[in-house]
Amino acid sequence: MNRARFGRCALASLLIARGAAAEPEPWSDPDGLGEPVRHEFGETGVSAGAEYRANWLYVNPITLNAERLRKLSVAEHRMRVDFAVDHLEKLRVVTSLDFIDGAVWGDNGVYGGNPSKNGGTRVAATWPNASRLSVGYLGEGDDLDPNAYGYVYEPAPFVEVRRLYGEVTTGVGVFRIGRQPTTDGTALLVASGDGRANRFGYSGDGDTTDRILFATKPLEGLKPDAERDRSRDRGLFLIGFYDWAVNDSVHLFGDNLQGSGSAVRYLLPMPERRSHLELQGNYAHRWEGVYDTNVNIFGLRAMARFDRLRLGAEGAWVYGGTREVSEALALVNNDPIVRQTIDQWGARAVARWDEPSWTAYLEFDFASSDRNPNPGSDLTMFKFAEDANVGLLMFERVLQYASWRSSAAGVTLLRRLGAVTFPNETVNTRGVFTNALALFPQFDVRPAENLLFRAGVLAAWAPIGLVDPNESLQNRDGIEYEDDLVNFNEGRPGNFYGVELDGRISYTYLEHFIFDFESAILFPGDAFQDENGRAARSVLFQGRTTWVF
Repeated sequence: MNRARFGRCALASLLIARGAAAEPEPWSDPDGLGEPVRHEFGETGVSAGAEYRANWLYVNPITLNAERLRKLSVAEHRMRVDFAVDHLEKLRVVTSLDFIDGAVWGDNGVYGGNPSKNGGTRVAATWPNASRLSVGYLGEGDDLDPNAYGYVYEPAPFVEVRRLYGEVTTGVGVFRIGRQPTTDGTALLVASGDGRANRFGYSGDGDTTDRILFATKPLEGLKPDAERDRSRDRGLFLIGFYDWAVNDSVHLFGDNLQGSGSAVRYLLPMPERRSHLELQGNYAHRWEGVYDTNVNIFGLRAMARFDRLRLGAEGAWVYGGTREVSEALALVNNDPIVRQTIDQWGARAVARWDEPSWTAYLEFDFASSDRNPNPGSDLTMFKFAEDANVGLLMFERVLQYASWRSSAAGVTLLRRLGAVTFPNETVNTRGVFTNALALFPQFDVRPAENLLFRAGVLAAWAPIGLVDPNESLQNRDGIEYEDDLVNFNEGRPGNFYGVELDGRISYTYLEHFIFDFESAILFPGDAFQDENGRAARSVLFQGRTTWVF
C-alpha cells in the first residue's frame, strides 16, 4: 500500500500543442493520419475529429495460479469526438468527448440491479445496455481476501467530457484555462492519450487536469515584430501553470490540493539535414495542508534525430512527504501516524534506426520499487503513465488484474475500519509499468505503405522483488517485515517477471480505417509464482478496428 503515485497530474511536460510538422517522440509511432483539418467560415475556424474503436480481447489465463475464472474474453466500444472553434486562430474553445467508453458488447449485468440488463432473460435479449468491466466482490468467501474478487460489471457512462478549455493567443504568449491535457504526447508520468501512437496496444483516457497555463517564447519578445517566430515547433519556450487538483470542502482552504510548475523547452528542427533536437526541463510542486503534503517533481528530456537514427531519453524524480498514506494505513495495525518521505524515480531511453521498409528499435525502462509496506517507511514506488504502454500482457493485463483484486480487498478493509482516505486504491497498477527494469527490443517490417508487421521481446525484472503491500501488511506479526512479504499470488517476492513475446499486424485502408491484430505469450518468472512455485504460461489475442475522420 506504499505505492501512492503523487506526481501523475502535476508534471509539466509538453504543455503546448505540437505543430503539424513537429518531430514524433522516438517511443511513439503516430499513424500518419494527421490532425483534423481546420475549415474557415469568414473569421471563424472550425475543426472536428471522430474516432470509433471496437476492440476484442482474449487472455488465457488472466490469473496465472487459479483453477477457476481463468479466461478473459470481451469486446468493447469507444467513440471519441473532438471539436474546436476559433476566431482568427487567436481565440479557441476546445472540447473532447468520449461516448460509451469501455462499454462491453451485449446486454450485461443483472436485471433490476446496477447495471441492469434491458431484458429479464438471455434468450429474449434484443437491445444492448451500457456496462463495462470492473473488479468487485464475487459474493463468495471472505471479502478481505483478494481471491474473492474478480471481474464484475458496472454502469458505463453514456458520455464523458474529457476536455473542455479556452485558449487565447496574445502578443506575449498563449493562455489556456480549463480542463485540459496535462501534457501533449507521452511523458513518463503523464500522457495525453490522444491519437494512436502506441507501438503496442491502444490509448485510454489520457491525463487531464483543471489548469491555468501560460506559454511564451521569451526571446521572440526582443525582436522586431516582423522578425518574430510564432511557430509552435521551433525555438525556446517557457511554460508556467497552476493546477487546482482537489477542492473538497468549499468552507475550507487548507484541504485544497494545488499544484504549480514550469517547463523550459528548446526545439531545433533542421529538415534540410534530416535532423532534429529537443531539450526540456520540468519542475512542478503539489501541496495541501490537511495531510501536510508537499511534493516536488523534476523531469528532464532529450530527443534527437540524425538522418535515420533517432534517440530519446527522459527521467523523472518525485520527492517530498505526506501523512495521508500513514494516517489511513495506521488503522490496520494501530501504527503511529508519521509523515512519510516520497522518493520515486523513473527513466526511459530509446534508440531506433528507421529505413523505408523496416525499423530496428530498442527500449530501456526503469521504475523504482517499494518493498516495505509499513506505514512508517518511505514511499518509493514509481509508476509510468497509463498510456505509456510497455508490452501487451505482462504489465497491461496480468499484473494489472492481480493488483486490482488486492486493491479492492484493501479498500474494503479500510472502509470497514472507518478510513476517510484510501491509499489501497493505488495498489491497482492500472496496467502501467512499475516496480521494474526492462529491456524491449523490437523490429518492424513494412512490405507496403499501408501494412505493418511488428515483433518484440520484453524481458523484465523486479530489482528488489514484487510485493503485494496490502496482503503483506495484514500478514505482519512483529517488528521485522521481511518474513511477512508475499507477492500478488501469495508466493515469496520474486525478482524476475519473465519474458513476453509480442506481435502486431496493422493494415490501413483508404486512410480512414485501421485494422490491428496483436498477440502475446508470457513465460512468467518467480515474481508471478504462488507459494507452490507455480505460474502458468499465458497468451493474449487482440483484434481491433478503428475508423478515424
